[in-house]
Amino acid sequence: MAKTKASSSPRQQHPRYTHPDPYLSMWQSAAAVVHRANIRTGMLHMKESAANTADLMAPVHAVATAIQQGERVPEDIRAVEGFTLESIGVVKDCAKLAAQFLWAEMRRDHDRSQRLADELTKAVCDVGGWSTCLATYLAFKASGGNLPYRDHLNPVFDLPAAPRIAIIGDWGVGDNAAANVLREVKKQSPNVLIHLGDIYYSGTHDESAHNFLDICRLVLGPTLPVYTLCGNHDMYSGGNGYYWLLDQLGQQASYFTLKNQQWQVIAMDTGHNDCNPLTVATNMTSVNANEVNWVKSQITKSAASRTILLSHHQLFSPFGSVGTVGNVKYAYNPSLFDHFKDVLDRLEWWFWGHEHTLAVYEPYIGLRRGRCVGASAVPVFGDQQSYTPAADLETPDGKLPDWNRKAELPVNADSVYDHTFAILDLGNSPASVEYFNVPVDGTAVSLLKETADGK
Repeated sequence: MAKTKASSSPRQQHPRYTHPDPYLSMWQSAAAVVHRANIRTGMLHMKESAANTADLMAPVHAVATAIQQGERVPEDIRAVEGFTLESIGVVKDCAKLAAQFLWAEMRRDHDRSQRLADELTKAVCDVGGWSTCLATYLAFKASGGNLPYRDHLNPVFDLPAAPRIAIIGDWGVGDNAAANVLREVKKQSPNVLIHLGDIYYSGTHDESAHNFLDICRLVLGPTLPVYTLCGNHDMYSGGNGYYWLLDQLGQQASYFTLKNQQWQVIAMDTGHNDCNPLTVATNMTSVNANEVNWVKSQITKSAASRTILLSHHQLFSPFGSVGTVGNVKYAYNPSLFDHFKDVLDRLEWWFWGHEHTLAVYEPYIGLRRGRCVGASAVPVFGDQQSYTPAADLETPDGKLPDWNRKAELPVNADSVYDHTFAILDLGNSPASVEYFNVPVDGTAVSLLKETADGK
């Protein structure tokens, strides 16, 4: 094994939309609920409501920024670069309490988190929705418990005779930009839609309905088959919202196969075991053992069918660690690789999300076509993530995967990356995939089209 050496990515300048932590994500979900409730009840005008939501979100970004900078969360969150909160004293005091509460939650300091929660419930912090946000957060947390997983169902669904599959990833944000992506998808006349996972912020029932199902039905209608994989954010509030959604879609389980006489599209669940990276020795995601056996059996026993594999998490990435073991950061996932290395040569494509980018990779570690389609709606600033290899990543042979520069997403005038989707056309020979660039409120443009025969 060898580590790669490369230039580091630019330092983050803007707060991230999401954070890979269940506590922070659940607080974001709670803030979004308060925001929508205020709008529905007419308590706040849109402009005022947006500002209120930004205040409620600020403790999350303050905690996450301090962690990313390798610092302790300061007693006064105004000391964190980029978060000044120079509004009325109540907002500053309540934001500070909320940041300290979240920090205590993350460190499992239950006595301190309870004391801070008691302070947040005082009348002074009821102004602006702080105590309501806390109560909503605690309700999400209480609904967690044992994460659901439906083992041994092994559902197989019919794939249309001429499949035209739309692929989106990390799309469940529920805003106008997400709806615009879906409208552009509809123009391509797909007969199946597959989402590679993550409904934000923490996969609550409200978010699964509002950010996913309602928009899908509004834009695509009630008859188009829709499937959604399990992402880590789908599990952060306990998974109940995600499994409610599966029942609405008729999907049955978090893994499945779509199959016709020529093709099979196999989706697996890598999100269930990434529900809380703070409670395990490594944040390297994995797949249920029974599910691994079932997926591999689907691949090997269907010699007449060509196979496409889907997951939320990536097999590899040159842009950042896919996980750590101890203090070692990996450019590939040893667990996924060990499970599937003996069948990689049987795969036509493997699509994944999780990383909020579009990347069309060259052949790597035995996989001909690894593809990341994880930038379908989450706002990402140009200085948060770039098409620049990361440094000091463990790889099998000292080499990072390379990618096709023609499929790189552009950054718009506001320094935000455009969004993306892919159209997988299996009804023609050769089969093809076309990758699209979608401006935040604009029309999709084709970036790249590839075929299964390599042209």
